[in-house]
Amino acid sequence: MLTFYLKYFPGNIFQNSFCFAISDLCAFVLAGVALKTTTIQNGIRFAVCIAFSGGLLYLCLSEQPKIVPAVICLARVGQTMIFNISVMAVSRLFPTQYVSTAYGCTNLVAHVFACLSALVAEIPNPLPFLIFECLLVVAALMTFKITEVNSIEHKSKDQGKNEIVDLDASFD
Repeated sequence: MLTFYLKYFPGNIFQNSFCFAISDLCAFVLAGVALKTTTIQNGIRFAVCIAFSGGLLYLCLSEQPKIVPAVICLARVGQTMIFNISVMAVSRLFPTQYVSTAYGCTNLVAHVFACLSALVAEIPNPLPFLIFECLLVVAALMTFKITEVNSIEHKSKDQGKNEIVDLDASFD
């Protein structure tokens, strides 16, 4: 949505596009660092906080054209981080035999939202950013349901160690 909404931001569209590109580069680096140092849940929550603060600042300060590009870049960094963490984390969220199916399902949902984002960007201000903020709240709430495959495997291995199996009794 932010990309489609770019034409409505004050200032030169080329300079705004350049700022978006720089913010995307920052987001790529931050997403990798977040995944390396924290869990998927905490990485997404951190990115949601960045995007939410950028969107909220835009809603409060949209009348001041000198601040708007920085605020939008903040929202863009968080939004791009969420996307990158989600794409990179699929292999950590699903067992190997389901990874390609998970990529296909997430790709389908992402394309549906991308199609709708062009429509949302054309709605009069401030509704697009209110929708943006609501979707960020949904993303933050959904992080409480994320369970990494590695943690499931570790739990099942730990449970298997506590079981004592009498092999002689099973052959009788």
